[in-house]
This record gives sequence, C-alpha cells and structure tokens, in this order.
Amino acid sequence: LAGRCVDGITAIVERCLELAESSPSVVTPLNRHIGYENAAAVAKKAVKERKTIREVVLEDGYVERGDLTEAELDSALDVMSMTHP
Repeated sequence: LAGRCVDGITAIVERCLELAESSPSVVTPLNRHIGYENAAAVAKKAVKERKTIREVVLEDGYVERGDLTEAELDSALDVMSMTHP
C-alpha cells in the first residue's frame, strides 16, 4: 500500500490552508475580541455562505469597527500556530 499508493502523494498547501481557514473551529481565538455569540455567528455564516472565517470577520465590519485590528485577526486565525503549542 505504501509503495503503490502513498508514495508520491503531495498535499496542495493552498487548498489545505483554505480548508483550515474555513473550519468553524478556528473561530475560537476570536472569542476574546468579539465575544462568544459574535464568534459563533461568524462561524455559522462562514459555513452557510462557504466563506473563510477571515472573509466573514472583515465583511461584517469587526476590524472596521475596531473590535480587533488586522494584526490581531491575523494572529488569532494563524492556523499553523494552533497546531504547535
């Protein structure tokens, strides 16, 4: 199996990142910036509209209103940092 099927498989990094950023679970670090209820609404909307969490946060004006900065959004949604303690 390893030699005939698994060897040579490579991940499409961009697609993997897109899937990770679209996962409702990555919204959790936003709770401290926009609150649990708003974060849950963002996650729900992202799933319903097939958008990333980042897209919904920006569209819904959380950065524009000053609830968090773009740097804080970048840090909160850094999926790579979520995988390493």
